[in-house]
Amino acid sequence: MIRDLETDFESNSAPADVCIVGAGAAGIVLAIELAKSGKRVLLLESGGRGEEPATRDLYTSELAGLRHTGIHEGRHRVYGGSTTRWGGQVLELFEDDFARRPWIEGSGWPIAKQELTSYYSRALDLQGLHDVTRDDREAWREVGLDLPEFGPKLTPFFSRWCREPNFTRLHGAALTTAENIEVVLHANAVEILLADDGGTVRGLRCRTLSGREAVFTARQYVFCLGGIETARFLLQAHAEGQAPWHRNEWLGRHFQDHLDVYCADLVDVQTERFHAYFDHVCRRGYRYEPRFRLTSDEQEKAGLLNVAGMVFFEDRPDSPRDGVWQTMKHLIRGRLREVSARDVGTLAKHLPLLARQMYRYQVQGRSFNPEGLVKFRLRVFCEQEPLGESRITLGTQKDALGHFRARLDWRISERELASVRRFVEVVRDSFAERQLARVVPDPDLMDNPDVFRGKVMDSYHHMGGARMAASATQGVVDLDLKIHGTRNAYVCSSAVFPASGFSNPTHTLLALAVRLADHLKDS
Repeated sequence: MIRDLETDFESNSAPADVCIVGAGAAGIVLAIELAKSGKRVLLLESGGRGEEPATRDLYTSELAGLRHTGIHEGRHRVYGGSTTRWGGQVLELFEDDFARRPWIEGSGWPIAKQELTSYYSRALDLQGLHDVTRDDREAWREVGLDLPEFGPKLTPFFSRWCREPNFTRLHGAALTTAENIEVVLHANAVEILLADDGGTVRGLRCRTLSGREAVFTARQYVFCLGGIETARFLLQAHAEGQAPWHRNEWLGRHFQDHLDVYCADLVDVQTERFHAYFDHVCRRGYRYEPRFRLTSDEQEKAGLLNVAGMVFFEDRPDSPRDGVWQTMKHLIRGRLREVSARDVGTLAKHLPLLARQMYRYQVQGRSFNPEGLVKFRLRVFCEQEPLGESRITLGTQKDALGHFRARLDWRISERELASVRRFVEVVRDSFAERQLARVVPDPDLMDNPDVFRGKVMDSYHHMGGARMAASATQGVVDLDLKIHGTRNAYVCSSAVFPASGFSNPTHTLLALAVRLADHLKDS
């Protein structure tokens, strides 16, 4: 059932078993998994069914450090959260990311990757990837190729992409029809109400932008807010005094994103082999993106962070390719409302282009080769230091709900730049040895680090600020994601990541959500 606090809802008459705050990827998956076990679930969402300027303004934030585009463009306060806008890329964290690396302070997770193995598998199912090919070698064999070989310092791998990235579409029927899931829209959480013991949440006060209020109650509370919003919300003062998490010095500290930067041009390319290695693999409706990472041995030898890259095919600016293919996907999936008359006209005009793309996609199992290609570029993704200096605090201005806005101080360390620099050098040597291409690094990467920092983009991957740890002296939440010092309040967001690797965080977050659902089923 889906209701709206603004128009047809006041308060829940009986406490739910679990109240989930935030109907993004983690909140939706957690609600569905809990409902399967018979739990009565209340799922609260700040936004409505579509983007609303007034609601979006609640995410307006202050910047104190480097440019960070994702603090505004990468956050979506709407039913479905960021799944309404993300591409749907799925990639596990690597063993290195969970392990303690002696050369990196604060590295590792308090749980081993094996703890998440079964949950990663269940998360694939919940992302609509039931029968995706899970082994990289087998995915290459499906298109008649062997796994590429780049030498002892680089390891190839695939990321995978969801067929349907929007979780309100993927799980819409379950959210709408399940008798034990109640979704409430426009329910902005404004205050956590604590019992007299100071560690038990007894209720959650919510308010619409027009001023309607309701208090929601449950046995357990889970905050599935975004990576930035988690710290911002918990840092707010509460009317009933200091909450346990306000005494935790880790809250808001060590924010992490992924460095995303074009580091080199690739020239003198051996075109046929290049496309064989780096075009996307497309089989049975699934898409696999080839990437390559610095090996664990090379990271340890040079004292570096986890870093990876891909070949980016830069098409000419006026190319219709992406627009034509996007229109076709909307038509195939029946999303007629997302297709304009102009889109249909462009599609008709470029039918030969579409036919070639469909042939290569359906028959050859590869993505389309751009026509009029401008250049090949090396795009690099790098983790940030787990105990880096980036931080989320509260700003000086308040939003329409009376909460202080987020203030982000985003920084890039020398070790992070050194990791990118060494990766480019390794790729340069590997490609030269195999006569794949000549790698021409950005000169600022090598000689002008301060200038190069200005070229680095964030990835809209907001992690850290409420790290998982065994005790409150080491982090904000425990190994079951319960907030230290509380009895029934949990955080399930990428803010709990102690270390971030370079992998897209959503898949790991969903594995944590499924794991938390199993924990709450028995509590």
